[in-house]
Amino acid sequence: MIYGFISSLDDETTKVFFRSKKIRGNNIYNAGSLGELTSVLQSGDVVYTVSCNRFASVRQVYTFARFCHERGIVLHFVAEPYLDMGNGKQWRPAVAKVIASMVESEQKAKGMMAQGFKMSDSQWEYAYRCFELMNLDILAHLFSADGVLRRGS
Repeated sequence: MIYGFISSLDDETTKVFFRSKKIRGNNIYNAGSLGELTSVLQSGDVVYTVSCNRFASVRQVYTFARFCHERGIVLHFVAEPYLDMGNGKQWRPAVAKVIASMVESEQKAKGMMAQGFKMSDSQWEYAYRCFELMNLDILAHLFSADGVLRRGS
């Protein structure tokens, strides 16, 4: 089966792309239902998503990609082909290393923030979400399409 993974960032263009890939409406899962998607996936299935920023965090990208890799599920990131997984394709070592360090830095930063600031739960959730979104945006732009680390000028 072929599945699509979307978020509130997606629009009609995404649906047109998914239709071109023969993804039916009932096989399109939104960001809030990632658990439901993982429960139906089987070896040989294919999942398309437009970008890594459709996930909640780099940790979620990492966890879902590892899940797909271990179960023989193909995962395609349209805007970031260097994150594609499956059919003999896996992350380049440099990409895997950066993602692992980003996952670790998310946790460390959250811990350090929790020790240094007094905030309500809703303020913490907002601060953590901002940090996770920033990290996802960095991941989306850090590498060129072939997985080579971009150098600043």
